[in-house]
Amino acid sequence: MPPEQAATVVRYYRRYLRFPRYLSVRCTVLEDQARPEPLPGITRCVNSGGLEILLSESLPVETAVSVQVSGGAPLRGRIVSVGKALATVLGPRFPHGVAFEKAVEPSLVRQWVSHPQKRTHPRAEVRFGVDYTHEGTTDFGMCLNLCERGFFIATRRPLAPESVVSLRFTLPDASKPLSVRGRVAWVSGDENDPAVITGMGVQLLDLDPKAATEISALVDRLSADAFKGNAS
Repeated sequence: MPPEQAATVVRYYRRYLRFPRYLSVRCTVLEDQARPEPLPGITRCVNSGGLEILLSESLPVETAVSVQVSGGAPLRGRIVSVGKALATVLGPRFPHGVAFEKAVEPSLVRQWVSHPQKRTHPRAEVRFGVDYTHEGTTDFGMCLNLCERGFFIATRRPLAPESVVSLRFTLPDASKPLSVRGRVAWVSGDENDPAVITGMGVQLLDLDPKAATEISALVDRLSADAFKGNAS
């Protein structure tokens, strides 16, 4: 791509309003048989013209790529900028500006921006410890809210989006711990803003009926208690 055309693409990417949002992304390099597997990463900013994504390795400017945000449809684009490695909650990551071949619909951007706040299941505030294991390494976090489909774990060492984890925890007032599987759906944390809680949103996988019933009953009870407290 000639420098003049590349500069035009960068301006095209930047003329759209940008929204900070950390979502899982898979970046596939096109026309490169030596790199068939997609690179996992997270978005840093999203807009109709493109994305800023954080990857564990640096790709050359002008590289043609296909990106999938939160498991959505592939979007073709081109790397228009690459920055120096940044220290993130997931370790060093290289920021890449990706300009789409064709601007996406504003409704898709709204969907990205509203995730994960847009929820279909009631969610309750809680506080209990969670042990999570990934690839043989166990760490500890604190669950701050949950629903029957997942919860948010505050931890200084969140895992990368799409990571599958084994979780072990004891619900408040329960006598026995639960062991379940989950998938990291998104991460939060900003080393430049201590007000942002570092952690990860985990979607529960293959939840057995007994565990689902216990979690649902707890959410219903806590939600009812919160409603009574607000009404009084």
